[in-house]
Amino acid sequence: MNLLLYAQQYREDLLQRVVPFWLDFAIDRVNGGYFCVLSNKGEVLSTDKWMAWHGQQAWAFAKLHQTEPRPAFLEYARQGADFLLQYATDTKENWWESVDITGRGVAEVKDTQVEAAACAAWGILYDITEDEVYAEAAKKSLIKAVRKREKRLQKYIDEPISGRHLKQIGELSALARALMAAKNCLSEKAFRERGEALLNELMKHFWEPRADILLENVFSEGGYSDCLLGRRIHAGRVFEAFNSFYELTYSLNKRQIRRQLAQHIAYLAETTWDEAYGGYYHWLDVKSLPASEPDAYYKYAWVQLEACTALLRAYQVLQDRSLLKQWQRVNDYVWQHFPDPSPEGEWVGVVSRHGEPLIPLKAASNKNAFAPIKNLLASSELLATIGT
Repeated sequence: MNLLLYAQQYREDLLQRVVPFWLDFAIDRVNGGYFCVLSNKGEVLSTDKWMAWHGQQAWAFAKLHQTEPRPAFLEYARQGADFLLQYATDTKENWWESVDITGRGVAEVKDTQVEAAACAAWGILYDITEDEVYAEAAKKSLIKAVRKREKRLQKYIDEPISGRHLKQIGELSALARALMAAKNCLSEKAFRERGEALLNELMKHFWEPRADILLENVFSEGGYSDCLLGRRIHAGRVFEAFNSFYELTYSLNKRQIRRQLAQHIAYLAETTWDEAYGGYYHWLDVKSLPASEPDAYYKYAWVQLEACTALLRAYQVLQDRSLLKQWQRVNDYVWQHFPDPSPEGEWVGVVSRHGEPLIPLKAASNKNAFAPIKNLLASSELLATIGT
């Protein structure tokens, strides 16, 4: 297994197939920001703009610029970050989930993932440009997002008869990624306090000790909820959580937590793989009950890409060569099913359990450049390191 050849493949596909699509079709050069719904030919199908989507895109291209400095990448990142500075909130600093083509609010946020995505974009752009506008925006938005989330969750705890309220591990991962991106915008004390709190919530609230697994949805105060959402084992969200918290465990010197999470990745790689048709299931039931929705059996590109990165990182922690075999298996599945050979390029977002493409859109509410760039870049670097 020549890992250096795989590293080259990941990087070349990223730069030659994935990135050109977004540079060619996604930028709104008239109104600013990005177009968020694009056909497989790059046609604009909707002009509404999702704010979290913008933060993720801007972060991804800024991250790419850090390793492959090109003016076009930095310009693309600033296109989204500056649109967020101007239009992400109303006059009272309430955040928008989405806006129209000109930046006028359409829908209000439901959680803190929009703020987290914007903060991550501003934080990494501050590292690149040293523009204090980005630093101030990142620091302010992160502090407010954390406080707002704490108040929301406490309200649900104090009012138990108001309904069943579950929090998601995806929101926690977004905050962890934002914290790492904004590290240089915060004091060392503030960074450490928030990092410790996030790690504590991950391991105390989302970890189910009886099954020794991470859950996707738990009660506001933490703990298992015996309902359809509460029983979900979402492989992609756990791979994503490991990838989001990986650097944080190094920054805070949490070796034991990092090892525990890596061991869980090894377990998850075995138990959530579709032995019949390949690929990781979108989600499974913790009690092994039948799935209530058909998308549980779909294979999403972002899930498989997060798995590739997580398995390589877990190997670095555990030095268990069986993890490289697991990586080889998902790697082969990824390159067989998702890269789009059409002239427009980019990747297929989701396939059926049997491997047929399901949705031809290249940009949609749950698909953008974030997962491919983040994971192809990270996996390429990991493969080069492990292979030398």
